[in-house]
Amino acid sequence: MKVIFLEDVKGQGRKDEIKEVSSGYATNFLIPRGLVKVATQNSVATVHKKQQIVAEETALAKGQTDLIRRNLENITLNFKLESHNGKSFGQITDQQITNLLRDHYKIDLDKRKVKKHAPLNRPGNYKLDIKMEFGVSAKLKVNLEAN
Repeated sequence: MKVIFLEDVKGQGRKDEIKEVSSGYATNFLIPRGLVKVATQNSVATVHKKQQIVAEETALAKGQTDLIRRNLENITLNFKLESHNGKSFGQITDQQITNLLRDHYKIDLDKRKVKKHAPLNRPGNYKLDIKMEFGVSAKLKVNLEAN
């Protein structure tokens, strides 16, 4: 019997998967528990349309993530460190970096996306790794100047 899985069933199928299972297993176990429904021509077409929409949304999200990556790689963030007699005080945090990106460049990024890096507490140029969805990563340039 051809069925459409409504939920993930371990060892049998995943949600929205169309699969052939034995009639007894479907009628006695899967259907009464609401795990599957019988695959009709209309329901199969609906599932295929739903899968196509999900694939298009995923492709769009990947494209937007890649656009954000390109924008991040073209940005250089400039910060001033408080310093006296050649010694710097304090450091730049990931939260300050994400706040500047949000306020000046309209890029809303979670501070946890910035990967571990050396403390930003001395003047110089730094490149930070930003890990985003879909395995996309970017290099963000940060310039620290003594004040």
